[in-house]
Amino acid sequence: MGQKPGGGAAATLIRVAEAELGQDLRQQVQALLQASFPGYPARSYFKLPPHFRYLAMTGDALAGQMGIELRVIRVGPHVVRTFGISDLCVRESERSRGLAARLLAEVTGLARACELDFVILFADDDRLYTRNGWARVANPCTWVKIDDHTTLGLATAQDTKALMVKATGQQAWPGGDVDLLGHLF
Repeated sequence: MGQKPGGGAAATLIRVAEAELGQDLRQQVQALLQASFPGYPARSYFKLPPHFRYLAMTGDALAGQMGIELRVIRVGPHVVRTFGISDLCVRESERSRGLAARLLAEVTGLARACELDFVILFADDDRLYTRNGWARVANPCTWVKIDDHTTLGLATAQDTKALMVKATGQQAWPGGDVDLLGHLF
């Protein structure tokens, strides 16, 4: 295992199906999410569990995590295959060491290998993502509103001011209305 700046062991990245996440890791994920996002619910996901996660481990301790959903979405007349990123976070003591960028590079590489069209996410603060190749887009967007395990209906926005995309192939991001065919990531 390599060394990180400051002398500790470098984090190891692993990909885990959500259904296979054991009790200990699920509790560590929940604790990290609640420490990273004030008001986060007392569970290991916000709206719905992701399909899988990337976990950054230092020994047996969780240093960072990123939820991933495989989804087709509609953009104008196009149906595109995407990975959606949710709840990327890194333990405060592990920040500013490139760990979030490593997690983003891992999912981008997997998306390319799986011949997906884009990796998408929603972010209020875009600095990390623009440094790593994402671009903010202003398409009108529709999604399913979910709160506390209850579907509330559909939401629409002319511009979410938070949708970011990264192409993983040759296709340019299409114009037109985005239908997420599900909840926000």
